Amino acid sequence: MNSLILPLLVPFLTALVLALLNGRYVLERIVAVASSLALTIWLVWLLLYVDTHGIQAVVIGGWMAPWGIAFVADRLACIMLVSSATLGTIVQVYTCWTVTETQQKYFFYPLMQITLLGVNWAFITGDLFNLFVAYEVMLLGSYGMMMVGASRPQVRQTLKYVAINSIGSTLFVVACGLIYATVGTLNMADLAVRTAALTGERSGMVTAASMLLLVVFGLKAATFPLTYWLPDCYPVVPAGVIGYIAGLLTKVGVYSLLRTFVMLFRQDSNAFASDALLFLSGFTMLLGVLGAMCQWETRRLLSWHIISQVGYMVMGIGLAGSPDPRVAQLAVAGTILHVVHNIIVKSCLFLVGGAGERITGSQKLKHMGGVLELSPGLAGLFLVAGLSLAGMPPFSGFLSKFVLTFAALAGGNYVVVTAAILTGFLTLYSMTKIWLYTYWRERCREHPLASFRPLLAPVATLVVLSVLMGVCAQPVLGLATRAADTLTNPAEYVRVVLGPAKATPKVAGGQPPVAVAEARETVR
Repeated sequence: MNSLILPLLVPFLTALVLALLNGRYVLERIVAVASSLALTIWLVWLLLYVDTHGIQAVVIGGWMAPWGIAFVADRLACIMLVSSATLGTIVQVYTCWTVTETQQKYFFYPLMQITLLGVNWAFITGDLFNLFVAYEVMLLGSYGMMMVGASRPQVRQTLKYVAINSIGSTLFVVACGLIYATVGTLNMADLAVRTAALTGERSGMVTAASMLLLVVFGLKAATFPLTYWLPDCYPVVPAGVIGYIAGLLTKVGVYSLLRTFVMLFRQDSNAFASDALLFLSGFTMLLGVLGAMCQWETRRLLSWHIISQVGYMVMGIGLAGSPDPRVAQLAVAGTILHVVHNIIVKSCLFLVGGAGERITGSQKLKHMGGVLELSPGLAGLFLVAGLSLAGMPPFSGFLSKFVLTFAALAGGNYVVVTAAILTGFLTLYSMTKIWLYTYWRERCREHPLASFRPLLAPVATLVVLSVLMGVCAQPVLGLATRAADTLTNPAEYVRVVLGPAKATPKVAGGQPPVAVAEARETVR
């Protein structure tokens, strides 16, 4: 299925066209939005096709797998691709009213397409080294996007962002080298076969390499204790840019953790990784939400909440190492749901915050107020998104947190459940603080109103998606469960990429498919 390279080819060619159109600002915006919209429609079709007909793969470079360059579209990859393209389209519509001509002059839209290219590449690649290449492409685009406007704080924080990610990239290469030296392959399907059969010293070496990858992906996802860079870097960039970056980039790190620690490193000695992930998840949740409670600027408060919500995702990945296959599959399904929910809701909150800044002229909570009177529609959109982030029913946040909590309780992990529930209540407190100071309180100072009404449509689209995830819980949970089954039982993945002969009994049998009837009945 050679069309699998379209998620890479479309943003790459669009970036070239947009670079050539530099200076034709209106045409640039039209081309950028049209390209992303067309790609989104095709990816929705691909998701439906893969869900019906099974995993699709293509190997290019003139070699067969595992030596050729593999691109694999399973359900998880397709879910992430659809989420990425949908968010990219919505944010680009939003930026049509927020990005200035000066910012467009310095290739804002081509850089956004390059970032989208890297993100899509990370989701669809079937090879660890190409995952590294995808990270570098994604970071190249994000560096440029963060520098749009080139204010002094932006330059300072972007340089810090570059330095931190350079360290992560170095560790990534070292980890890939260790894995290749020990196992002899970097193809994900081949790794799933070989690591499952490892014992003794070689298993220990792969576990050590996996700990390096845990540091790399934990840094990208901003998990504890590697969270320090995010709250300073994200608030300084323009509203439209942060809506895209905050929604997607940390989730690429979470996706990489999910792919590697659930599907690839399956040797018995790697149980240590599951315990480490559960330990880190609790601290990540609590550190993020406590940091948010101390903030009095909208963007900084929401940036800390990125960290706390990543903690829920890492909790699910840690639970996936449970010896009970039912708990493992349910935890992975909950993680997938929470990643998609957070992509939608976190981006929505940053875009709402950008509109609020236009109305009040500030992002400091004590200088804001009166938004409910000036724009009841924006207030309503924030209320729904804020309640969803806190996990209130019937929104998407409730569904994902419920499934994760159900899995943790089933596995007897009561400490991390306590941390998750406490984080949810403190998140609700933070959203209440924003509501009281920005929307409910009377206007505390006069400020000329900037145009904000066109921004409501893309924000409303994200809110509708969040509501639909919660209302349509049964089909959404069913899709996530099927994606989780493919990840925890990689026999089909291996067969499609490497051929039937490589699907060894251990991989082909794997863990038995898990019924999630209890969770579905409770959700119903």
